[in-house]
Amino acid sequence: MSREIKLGAFAFIVLIVSIWGYTFLKGKNPLKKSFTFETVYSNVASLSKSSKVLINGYVVGSVLDVELNKENLKEMIVSFNVEGDFKIPKNAIIQQISDGVMGGKVLSISFDKQCTEADCAKKGDRLQGEILGLLGSMIGTGEVKEYASAFGSELSNVVSGIGTENGEGAINKTVLELQKTMETMTKLTETTNRIMNQSARNLTKTMENMASITGNLAESNAQITEMLQNFNQVSAQLKDANVGNTITSTTNTLDEAKKAITQLQGTITNADTAMKSLNSLMAKASTGDGTMAMLLNDKELYNNLESTSKNLSFLLQDFRLNPSRYVKVSVFGGKNKDPYVKPENDPAFEKK
Repeated sequence: MSREIKLGAFAFIVLIVSIWGYTFLKGKNPLKKSFTFETVYSNVASLSKSSKVLINGYVVGSVLDVELNKENLKEMIVSFNVEGDFKIPKNAIIQQISDGVMGGKVLSISFDKQCTEADCAKKGDRLQGEILGLLGSMIGTGEVKEYASAFGSELSNVVSGIGTENGEGAINKTVLELQKTMETMTKLTETTNRIMNQSARNLTKTMENMASITGNLAESNAQITEMLQNFNQVSAQLKDANVGNTITSTTNTLDEAKKAITQLQGTITNADTAMKSLNSLMAKASTGDGTMAMLLNDKELYNNLESTSKNLSFLLQDFRLNPSRYVKVSVFGGKNKDPYVKPENDPAFEKK
């Protein structure tokens, strides 16, 4: 076998494999028997090529193409294939359902019973399409009405019991609390309105007072300006008068005065202490039993002292007048023979 024949055979095999792979990726297995059908929908959101085709949840094919009907733009033509020898009746309904909550859309073939030869759909036939929502996809079209009827009945009972005192459930309690809250809010709103009305009148009076004060200030503007000018002049004069040095000198004088006052307070304290001691001494001298107290309080002792003092005075006077009576100076040891002469004006004999 020549090289050219080998290359040709390899190229043919590659071509066959490529065609089969492309067809398989489109969801069609060339090795299996399949039938192609189509259906029409008004909306194909989340439905795309290669989406699954199911019979009772079992995958029997896939979507081949989705295109817009050029004759009627409100219709979307969906082509799909079914692999295997399934007898699908002509009245079968191709339902577009949701593949789970987060999934896309798939096609489900629904029919009551298998067909005979005359009633079976043929390749290329257009079958009836139907779109089901998420609830219909989960529980089926036959059960939706039952669930809706039961749900409506329960909802009617719940709604009729909402807002009653004997009603049950958290919604009823919430509505009752909401009613009480609204009543409280109504009362609060009425109170707020009354307060706002009173405050409005007070605010009006306040604004009138403010306007009056502002008018008075405007009328007194010239006087205020003159006062400010005078204050500026006084400030300048104080600045020129070197008030800082005067204040410093005054401060020093006050410090010295404080020191003098402190010393005076110490002197007064010492004098007060001395007076207290003197008072205590005088008290003891007046009421005590010592010599000083006796001298001050004993009249007899005073008289004796006075008499003794007087006699001592007489003795000293007599010694002055008659010294020879008490002291005799003799060179030869002679005796004093002069008689006693009574002095004149002797104070001892003076009568009082």
